[in-house]
Amino acid sequence: MLGLNEAALLTLERQIALDFPDVTSLLVARHGQLAFERYFVGQAADPRDTQSVTKSILSLLTGIALQRGLLSSLEQPVLPLLAHIPATIQDSCWAAVQVRHLLTMTCGLPSELTDASYDDAWFTSQDPVRFALEYPLIDAPGTTFRYSNAGVHVLGAALAKAAGQPLATFAQDVLLGPLGVVTPEWPADPCGRPFASGSLHLTSREMLSFGQLTLQRGWWNDTELVPSSWIQQATQPQLQGFEWMEGIPDYGLLWWVAHENGTLGWYATGYGGQYIAIFPEHDLVVVMTGQVTDHPPHRQLIPELLTTVLR
Repeated sequence: MLGLNEAALLTLERQIALDFPDVTSLLVARHGQLAFERYFVGQAADPRDTQSVTKSILSLLTGIALQRGLLSSLEQPVLPLLAHIPATIQDSCWAAVQVRHLLTMTCGLPSELTDASYDDAWFTSQDPVRFALEYPLIDAPGTTFRYSNAGVHVLGAALAKAAGQPLATFAQDVLLGPLGVVTPEWPADPCGRPFASGSLHLTSREMLSFGQLTLQRGWWNDTELVPSSWIQQATQPQLQGFEWMEGIPDYGLLWWVAHENGTLGWYATGYGGQYIAIFPEHDLVVVMTGQVTDHPPHRQLIPELLTTVLR
């Protein structure tokens, strides 16, 4: 079974059913083949709210934009790309914010995870991008990691301007469509911009396709959809993130970088237990989804899978 221990997988399935009621699906692929697929809530065709897994997909879109010359470099200032937004910039430090800072969560905005009032204010504003741009930065750009949904939403708006088309259209044309994903649900802000920071809806198999694409260094059906060099760069540790979020210490370019029992892993993660986990050494991709609610974490099942399922 592609070098996987089938008995251990069945044991894991029973453990999830008994002890982890919030897990909704588990898929395991090795050597490019789907080896295990179970749905605990819903069916295979049901789209899942990927939450912040969307951020890692935005990273792939950024790599494509750089390859196509739509963005000049990671050091490109963000504000000129957002001049069309009627924001009154009150903090001159915004002029120093670069594309790289939005990808590494170091733009200087506060974190919604540690400031609930700020989270409510930006998410419910009539223009969340404008709200973010008009908000004072609490750190100098490039200095401090603060997990920022608003910052990634700003990046999405900048990427759309650079591409000359709505973000959802650009994503469909250059990435989703080639992977066989047809116009998925993607909630938008009041200005009609899809939330680049989260909630793109994908089936578990579609999530697996994104994991496989990343494992294959951006190649899909003999076509390089995402530059291989970008995959290499995005999955390299850039700085220390909020380890308390997922027990993963290192952050790349909108990707988390882990070492599970000495094995390198690249993670796209989302609230409620949404995961795409990629282990290049083992040619392995794991997708796990969960109820989008507050519940005990279940990421621990993935390193457990590594130790028990691999032969």
